[in-house]
Parts: sequence; C-alpha cells; structure tokens
Amino acid sequence: MRGTGSSGFARASLIAAGAVVAVAVVVFWLLARQHRPEPVEPRPRAVIVGIDGLDWDMAQTARAAGTMPHLDRMMREGASGVLRSIPPFISPSIWTTIATGKREEKHGVRGFLVDRGRTIDSTPTSSNMRRVKALWQIATDQGLSVGFIGWLVTWPAERVNGYMVSSNLVQLLESSEAPGGTAAAERLSSATYPPELAGALRDLRVRPEDVPRERVSWLLGTPDPGPDASVADGLLQLARIRASDATTLRFASHLMRSVPTDLSAAYFRGVDLTGHLFWRYHEPDEWPGELSRGAVDALGTVVNRYYAVADSLIGAMVELAGDDAVVIVCSDHGFGGHGTRPELPGDPPVGMEMHRPEGVIAMAGPGIRKGVTLEGAGVLDVAPTVLALLGLPVGRDMDGRVLTEAISARALKERPVAFVETHEGVGSRGDSEPVASPVDDEIKEMLRSLGYIQ
Repeated sequence: MRGTGSSGFARASLIAAGAVVAVAVVVFWLLARQHRPEPVEPRPRAVIVGIDGLDWDMAQTARAAGTMPHLDRMMREGASGVLRSIPPFISPSIWTTIATGKREEKHGVRGFLVDRGRTIDSTPTSSNMRRVKALWQIATDQGLSVGFIGWLVTWPAERVNGYMVSSNLVQLLESSEAPGGTAAAERLSSATYPPELAGALRDLRVRPEDVPRERVSWLLGTPDPGPDASVADGLLQLARIRASDATTLRFASHLMRSVPTDLSAAYFRGVDLTGHLFWRYHEPDEWPGELSRGAVDALGTVVNRYYAVADSLIGAMVELAGDDAVVIVCSDHGFGGHGTRPELPGDPPVGMEMHRPEGVIAMAGPGIRKGVTLEGAGVLDVAPTVLALLGLPVGRDMDGRVLTEAISARALKERPVAFVETHEGVGSRGDSEPVASPVDDEIKEMLRSLGYIQ
C-alpha cells in the first residue's frame, strides 16, 4: 500500500543505526535485572496496541474498503467487537482505566490537567497521582517482565521489571534540542525506566523533517493542493503526527526485539489527532465555520487515509509480537465529529465533545477463539482480561470482567481464571500534587490546539 508504512525513513534509519550500540548497553542492563522465575510450561505473552480515538464504524468502513487488512485479519481470526467507553471520554482517564480495570473514582486520574483553581496554574496530571496499581505494576509484582511505550499519564516513568518509556519522552527530546532546552535534557532521566534508556533512544526518534514528503502528501486528496494556507499548515501538522507514531513504532521495534517481555504495550495517537484537526474537512457540511474549496479537496481524505496508516502500525506490532503472543488492539473511545453538537454557535470545540462511546477491541493469538463477536465489552474489561491471559489472578476490586467468551475452552481449562481480593498493598497511594515536567507548557499548548482547554 503506497505511502502508508511507518518505517523505512531513509535519513532516520541512518541515524538509528548509530543508536544501536547505545541501546544494546541498556538492553544488557535490562536483561540482567529481569526477574523471570522458571516456568513449568511456556508462559503466555500479551501485546497491547493502544490506538487513541479508533472508531468502530470508521474501522468497519475501512475494512470493507480493504484499507485495514491487518485489523480485518485479526477480527476474522480472533475475537472482536465494540469497546464501549465511559463518559465524558477523557483520554488520560480512560487509558488509566484500561490499564487498571477501575473507574476514575478509584484510580484518581480525572483529566489532562490538575486544576488548582486558577487556569494559569493548571498542570498536566502525572503518574504519581494514580491511586491504584496498573498492569505494569501488577505484572512486576507477580514476577513477570513488562515493556510499556508512550502510554498516557506515565510521566515520570515508574520502576518496573523491564522498561517504561513515558508519554512525555518525544516532547522532551524535541525540547532538549531547541535553543535553551538544557532543562529538558537534564530531566530526560525521569522519562524512562531505566533512566539510561532515554539517552539511548534519543537517536531513534523520527523528526518531522525525516518523514518523506510523499508519505505525508499521500494522505491528501489532490496531488497538487496549491498555495492554500490551510493546506500548508495541515502538511506541517501531518508531518509531526506521522513522525510521532513512527517514533513510537521505532522504539517498540528496537525494544521488543532486544528485550523480550511477558507483557508489552505501545500507544499511538495519530488517529485521534487527525480526527480532531481534520474532521472539519472530512465532513465539511457539519462545520459551521468557513472552509476553502481547495482545503476541503486536499484535506478531506486525511481522516480516512490515516486509518490505513493505523492499520500498518497494527501489522507491524503483530509481526513484532510473534506467533506465541496474544495481541490486543484497543481504543479509548470512538469519534463522532462535529455533528454531535449542532447547537453550538460558531466554531464548535474540537475537544472531547467530538468523542463517542464506540471504540474498538480486537484480540488474536494463542488461546483466543476464532471469529467471535464480543458483545457488551467495555474499557473496564481490558485489564482483567489481560491478567487472565497471562495466567495472573484478577482483583475482585476491579470494576471490569474477564472477557471469557473470547478465550478458548482449552486455554480456560489450562489456566482457569483466578481471583484475589486486591492487588493493592496496605496504605493509600496517589499524591495530590503532580510532578512538573519541563514540557508542561508544550503539552498545554497542544491541548489548546485540540480544543481540550481554552
């Protein structure tokens, strides 16, 4: 599929080659520290592919058009269905729910920002504020190895049996390269676990200028969009979006191949970003503002075509996972567009008002039933199901359930679903104050551009 791949950027590949030695040093450190008890039989593995904003209806349309063959294969060969989200569909809260199996009233992550009463003092929510254990901590406590890349609300990175790459790392790397960015460089060590991993991954980052122009222009509906300012700005935004997802995939490729783990996960946000920024061109009749004909012709294909890019990411992650791992593709919410709020005058906000409940879940691999349609699955069910697939007990204090209808009878017989009262320790968790990041201002500016904050 021309232009839809997310690897093979020539310049970035040359730079990445020089980073292999640095990554190898950290890899040896990680392997030496992993605590992997001798299993009686091969331990099941799981890989989570988180795609922010992947909408059920949009994905089905793309499957029918033949532009999501990898997701289509997972759905045909595994279990899949609508993954219902929880209003008000705020991504940091929902991704924390997916990782904990608990509602935000329990896990404590309520949004992008911690409002201290004055907007100017709002600070991005940080990992220390989460009140309950996430999958990476539960698996670590049980002696399993983990590797999480880019998951929301993972700044600062937490100590795990394996590795963690914070959702802030790419922005920190960008900031450290900018004039006066030494403060960010000094804080890179908090962006990964182990701390040395941040520096080792630095040269693996794909910069917007590394993305070949044809990979960006492929998303457009016309080969020669002309001098329209909206299109020129859109091309810059698309280069950044493609570079971000390509970076996540590059990190995953190097780490998953070098440091095998029992549980791996990577989070991609390009579908959500293109939805927020380009949906007005996707459904121009629903947009109350003015749009130029040239911009609609050029940018009206971006939303649909980025689903093909997302599918290439899914395919790459399935290949990295290997045949012995269960792959779980999931999203935090679907996408409803601007037509869901017709009563708003002028330009409607492009934040969470555009989200809708119907996300996606697809599971395939050893022990997963073939061709099963999941009914009534929700974001609360992902963590309990992952624990069960890994052969770990499910906490009775989790608000979700194990999607046993997706698991084969043989797998359930070999590893019956077990329970414990809780995975939480004694005493309370979760700080009331966030840990500041050197790129908090950049994060807030991004949130403003997407309509989440004013």
